[in-house]
Amino acid sequence: GSIGSELCRQVLALGPKAIVLVDNGEFNLFQIDDELARTQRSQAPGSTRPALHRYLASVTDAVRIDGIMAEHRPDTVYHAAAYKHVPLVEDNEPEGAEVNVLGTLRVAEAAMKHGVRNFVFVSTDKAVRPTSVMGASKRMAEVVLQALQAEFGGARAMRFTMVRFGN
Repeated sequence: GSIGSELCRQVLALGPKAIVLVDNGEFNLFQIDDELARTQRSQAPGSTRPALHRYLASVTDAVRIDGIMAEHRPDTVYHAAAYKHVPLVEDNEPEGAEVNVLGTLRVAEAAMKHGVRNFVFVSTDKAVRPTSVMGASKRMAEVVLQALQAEFGGARAMRFTMVRFGN
């Protein structure tokens, strides 16, 4: 999506060893993968080029997410996957809650299992005082991560953090 794509652009500029792209939309995944690859090709010869790994996957698919984490063992996860358009989520409440809450939990569980050190959750300003299913589901995801941090954060040397974006 748009937020995850921008995060990938900024992370690429920092020179990581690898970037693992996960999206449930083929076209979005193709676009950001193509853009990052073009950016890398335009760099000076001999510059470090992080490996780009791309996966079509849903954050609600615990087995798939676990497999991706097991294969790549990332140091940091930026979790921006969500249903964000208020009217659509209002009309599709179960799907909004499933992706925004359960998907966040599934990604966090896999991250904990595979030794991720930093988990950054991209939330929304609509979680401050939720008046919609989207805002409430993002707030619930924040609470889930706060509970995981309180219970497991220190013991595993893992840090759950979150940031709220607004429009």
